[in-house]
Amino acid sequence: MSAIPAQLAPLDDGIRQPTAYHVRKGAAGTAIQIRDFKLWYGHSQALFNINMDIERGIVTALIGPSGCGKSTLLRCFNRINDVIDGLRIEGSITLDGEELFGSKVDVISLRKRMGMVFQKPNPFPMSIYENVAYPLRIDGVRDRRILDEAVERALRSAALWDEAKDRLQDNALALSGGQQQRLCIARAIASEPEVLLMDEPCSALDPIATQKIEDLINKLSGDYTIVMVTHSMQQAARVSVNTAFMYLGHLVEYGDTEAVFTTPKNTQTMDYVTGRFG
Repeated sequence: MSAIPAQLAPLDDGIRQPTAYHVRKGAAGTAIQIRDFKLWYGHSQALFNINMDIERGIVTALIGPSGCGKSTLLRCFNRINDVIDGLRIEGSITLDGEELFGSKVDVISLRKRMGMVFQKPNPFPMSIYENVAYPLRIDGVRDRRILDEAVERALRSAALWDEAKDRLQDNALALSGGQQQRLCIARAIASEPEVLLMDEPCSALDPIATQKIEDLINKLSGDYTIVMVTHSMQQAARVSVNTAFMYLGHLVEYGDTEAVFTTPKNTQTMDYVTGRFG
């Protein structure tokens, strides 16, 4: 990841310091580039001058206290925020050099490039098979052989095939919570997106299911660029390569996860990761 211009983030004592960055060598290139990005809901500004390069093929974690803007930023990548009245943005977000908020952007095509997994498992009230096949069906795929191959590939990638292969026609709502979340991941990757967005994917799961999802995230990294919001600093440390710490809509520190947690360059980051606030 190349170094990028510093921005200013407010500290509790009113002092303004530049955002700290850790440059990681051997980067695989930039997938998502964010430059001077700001967002308002009506008159309320939620994001301030965000600048960051999200690397291709790794896991990037967004951490910070509730209300810091991490989910807001994540939902900008596939433009889910567009449905909110009074939304206004400035600045730029690009995916492989293509502007996401350009006037000619096909939002439906954009969302096909970005799979999304939400905080609470949300399988559709239909069979396991049809849940996974759904993205392909709405894209016009009708060939049963293609659908069968895509469903098996996605379920295998989501580490759910062995548990589901004999019950593909069962209602997905009969699965356990952890299985449902892995099914949602399978559905998200069935159409082979470039980016996988995860908004606290383990917050509704027990520790055993959480471990399975984390193992799956590690397995999927490399095949996908994964951006994950998490409230758990331990989870970010376990699964991510890069971490961004956000506070009150500002990007405070961003870079190599180990460096962010062990040798942060910003005192506010140090206070957060050591539990002094948050």
